[in-house]
Amino acid sequence: MKTSELYASAPVRSALGRTLRPGGLALTRRLLQLAPPAPGSRVLDAGCGRGETLGLLLESGARALGLDLHAGFLREACQDGRAVARADLKRLPVADKSLDLIVCECTWNLTDKEGVLAEFFRTLRSGGTLALADIYTRGYRSGEWPLRCCFEQATDLQTVLEQVACAGFEIDVVEDHTAMLKKTAADFVFRHGSLFGFWQAVTGDPGLAEMACAASRESKPGLFLLTAHVPWGE
Repeated sequence: MKTSELYASAPVRSALGRTLRPGGLALTRRLLQLAPPAPGSRVLDAGCGRGETLGLLLESGARALGLDLHAGFLREACQDGRAVARADLKRLPVADKSLDLIVCECTWNLTDKEGVLAEFFRTLRSGGTLALADIYTRGYRSGEWPLRCCFEQATDLQTVLEQVACAGFEIDVVEDHTAMLKKTAADFVFRHGSLFGFWQAVTGDPGLAEMACAASRESKPGLFLLTAHVPWGE
């Protein structure tokens, strides 16, 4: 199953709502508390999905652009005059040092992670902020995830911090929001009877569903957010 098919599937859309990610707008609002966009600032929503975060950014008065690869999501995201474009995050259609803030929520794990961090660093001005939220692992994973999703490339949190720092960023805040992920898992169980039932509804394949459940038990996924900035003078 392709990543785009998974996130566009009825069970995922029904359980996660318009944001298509654990934590929803509550986590986004927390990110924007830590990294508030100033009116008129230039902001990129990297992996904008259906455009919910773009709406919050526009309410703040920021000049926001949303990028995503899923054409269907972009058609939904461009409502109300929201600026969106189809683009690979590894090749941002943005000039060097032209952005004040990049928001990336539960998309980074789906990408060439180091290449995307390099692009984020290239396009943020000196002092510009990266606001990042995604899945991390709290346990040991013996094999690969059977599905391409935000769990597949997740690593332990220390590795996340090292990758961000190695890209040139200075890390400001790190928070654990695994409770929000556990609530999402509880919603899956409520709707489908079990996590196995959820994955079977998504994939239509009981074998893949059992493999996904086993991978989750081993890796013990969590949810983090962090903010970091490009050092002044860079």
